Amino acid sequence: MSFKRFIMFPFQDKDWVKKILLGCVISIVPVLNLLTLGYFLKCIKMGMEGRANLPEWEEWAEHIREGFMAFIIAFIYLLVPILLALPLISIPVVGVLLLAILVLLVGLLIPLALAAYSERKNLMDAFRIQDIIIKLSRIINPYAAAYLFTVFILTLGLSIVILLPHLAFLGVLVMFYFGLVFFNLLGSIWN
Repeated sequence: MSFKRFIMFPFQDKDWVKKILLGCVISIVPVLNLLTLGYFLKCIKMGMEGRANLPEWEEWAEHIREGFMAFIIAFIYLLVPILLALPLISIPVVGVLLLAILVLLVGLLIPLALAAYSERKNLMDAFRIQDIIIKLSRIINPYAAAYLFTVFILTLGLSIVILLPHLAFLGVLVMFYFGLVFFNLLGSIWN
């Protein structure tokens, strides 16, 4: 598997500039950014189908509906760390470390839950934890590498947005671009 091919795949689309810039602008606008989540789910589906091109920005209602579903899935997964956050951070050092590990583990599962949902558009598939863990065990090597790289890049992009507000669009561009790459790769390795 060539990660370089996945990193470069968006440039194969003839309208890549328009699609990426539109995605960045949409990502900035609260509530409207649900479209971005729906677009990422479409990237997963296209990766599952072996298509290495960018989805169109034409199906707005579907992107919003799918983005809302992605938000619900992620929110439900994050409920455990959210509920445990206050008790854990009250334990010096160890509690914060445990919370960080829990967030990383849940974060590892969320994209897989989104892929499980994307496969058949069945919400319950996203919560079949045992099936998701079995899938994770089969794809752990490429997935873990892609996940950790993407977490690093998203942290870099978010740091740009927070620390260098005059370059915030660059940070959003980095996060959106690597979101496209990660979710298409996820769809590809899912099968």
